[in-house]
Amino acid sequence: MALKKYKICVIGSGAGASPIIYELSKNGYNVIVLEKGPWLKTKDFAKDEIVATRRDVYTPRLEDEPQVIEKKNEKGNWESKSTYSTGNSFWNGNMVGGSTNLMSGYFHRMKPQDFKLLSTYGQIKGANIVDWPIDYEEMEYYYDKVEQIVGISGHVIKHSTLEPRSKPTFPFPPLAENIVSSWIDRGTKELGYNAVPIPRAILSVPNKGRSSCFYSNYCGSYGCASDAKGSARVALLNDSLKTGNCKIIPNAKVFKLVTDGSGKIIKSFYHDNNDDIQTIEADLFVVACQAVETSRLLLMSKSKEFPAGLGNNSGLVGKNLIFSAGGVGSGTFRFDKLEKSEAEKLKVPGLFVNRAIQNWYEIDDKQSFPKKSKEAL
Repeated sequence: MALKKYKICVIGSGAGASPIIYELSKNGYNVIVLEKGPWLKTKDFAKDEIVATRRDVYTPRLEDEPQVIEKKNEKGNWESKSTYSTGNSFWNGNMVGGSTNLMSGYFHRMKPQDFKLLSTYGQIKGANIVDWPIDYEEMEYYYDKVEQIVGISGHVIKHSTLEPRSKPTFPFPPLAENIVSSWIDRGTKELGYNAVPIPRAILSVPNKGRSSCFYSNYCGSYGCASDAKGSARVALLNDSLKTGNCKIIPNAKVFKLVTDGSGKIIKSFYHDNNDDIQTIEADLFVVACQAVETSRLLLMSKSKEFPAGLGNNSGLVGKNLIFSAGGVGSGTFRFDKLEKSEAEKLKVPGLFVNRAIQNWYEIDDKQSFPKKSKEAL
């Protein structure tokens, strides 16, 4: 069992952990990073649809890490099923840099009212809603900083739910768009709605050793072969490593955190790639390994101080989790109904659509949200 003392240990290396690793290492702190997944490099991300989406090469094997999902059956009763038995995989991006390696890179900001949901809309029965202890004005500086470092391409247009911005536009020009974008703009305008361009964490021009987008037709759900995509690995961790203050240990699955009797974490245990147990001691621990994995680790780390799991004396660890929903739609374009020039433009591979409609970002329903006011928004 290896034992070494470090200044700061960060568990996780994705969207939550990488900014912390970046700032600490840039400011001279020695950081050891424990990442459960492998360390895939840019050269490892092949543009192979079968590999990436049919064989789950970039996600854990269900035999190794089955998860249990509860769903209601037709009778309204809850049923628990293992993902190993069903074959359903919901993992995404278990690797150095996390799922940012595979993201589409849509880079919306939160709105001012998102930080003050309770005071803006009031309480919802059965929910634990509180205002953030900070507001949008405090965060705006950091939004701008992240957009610069990660490399956001796009342009800002005024619309009804545009958040306040200190800069008039994004750091890099918009990406090339498919002709479909103009059709969406025209169609939504005819319907009385407003389609707005989406900023993307993808470089439209080269920057700081990273290539611009190749428009290869493999983007969302795929790793980037050009480093244009601003993943945590490319945009933050690579620069962290260059400082000499950061060390990353991949294939390190942390399963227990140990405290000193006063609630301070002093040690972590993890399984390495050979399934041997290793130990890391540090003066400070940062647990930032995604909401589900962070909760799992805290709940597994029981002690006399925390009999229900580390930090869980309130019983709220792993609860109050909100997921963002998603949907898929499709349509058919008949080439024989298009002008020849339009048909040719439609067939250009790899170009983006990059459109969103925010007309329904808020629902104007005074009965459901009596506290909502123009002053609050």
